Amino acid sequence: MSEVIELTLPVRPEFLVLVRFTAATLAARAEFSVDEIDDLRLAADEICLSLTAGIGDGSMQLRFSRDGDSIEISSTVGVEAVAEPAPDDPKGEWSLRILDALVDAHGRESIGDTCRAWLRKRRARSAS
Repeated sequence: MSEVIELTLPVRPEFLVLVRFTAATLAARAEFSVDEIDDLRLAADEICLSLTAGIGDGSMQLRFSRDGDSIEISSTVGVEAVAEPAPDDPKGEWSLRILDALVDAHGRESIGDTCRAWLRKRRARSAS
């Protein structure tokens, strides 16, 4: 069964709780472990913060999709609002390391006048 949730939120830190809640709810429905749910929540925060750091106003569009034991989250904002991280930026490097540790795949791309960051996490198979 496939589920898709789309949200448009103001770029303000107090709305990240909705991102974390939505990610956790989908992960719980997909029977992720508690640790996997926490990892997904943290990773969802990270992709949103990586796109919105330094933005005063604006909005971001989020798309959460669950298909079986896999969840994909993407966050999109206007390119004019996003500064690409410098290659030697320690915050950008730290963000990539966090995502590498928490999810199966992630990326960032510019498409036309928008910038999109995404991640994908699969539920671990139980040992039973």
